Amino acid sequence: MPSASELGDRARLAEEVKGALERVRKTAESWRTGTAGLLTLVTTILLFKGQGTINAYEPWVQYALGGLTLLAVVLAMISLWLFLLAAYGRLRTVTVQSILTEGGVDIRNVNLATAALNDLGWAQLLAVISAALLAAAIALSWYGPTAASKPLAFVKMVVRGATASQPTETLCGELTAQDGTNTVLKIKGEPDARRLPTPQLVSLVLVATCAQEATK
Repeated sequence: MPSASELGDRARLAEEVKGALERVRKTAESWRTGTAGLLTLVTTILLFKGQGTINAYEPWVQYALGGLTLLAVVLAMISLWLFLLAAYGRLRTVTVQSILTEGGVDIRNVNLATAALNDLGWAQLLAVISAALLAAAIALSWYGPTAASKPLAFVKMVVRGATASQPTETLCGELTAQDGTNTVLKIKGEPDARRLPTPQLVSLVLVATCAQEATK
């Protein structure tokens, strides 16, 4: 027959096991709340930034940002699920016989605490990796190269020759400057911009693209 001391030890052990399970569940609940807040913040930022902001970067930066963010969100969602399992346990039918089969209430609490601690460990690892991926995405969005700005429209102009014997010339490119004296046109494929006398311009129209090279 167990002595009073042994009975006291068993009672304290049972309380310790029960307290360990409660501590694990409380820790999981705190982590779940923090991870859910981070996931909500990231989702909100993505919704407000939209596609226009992403398109401002070089193509490889766009793919990297999309991949990092998507992977971070997926890992965060998995970690949330594991935090829920650690905090509330797995839903299953519990009967008196199942408890006795496990070895009693105390043994069952030990098994629950072990399972919750395992879920908590994996969830914490995934949450940390998710946060690291988000940090990498933020750093890339700060320091990643942006795509070169493109003109909203190009100009197609007809230029009169300097003398009557010289033919007119049709040019197309990016208009970078113009005043009453000179017109500066940047033509694709030419290293330097052309400086043309503004009085020699016959016509100037806006076009979406320069499909053809300059013709004479």
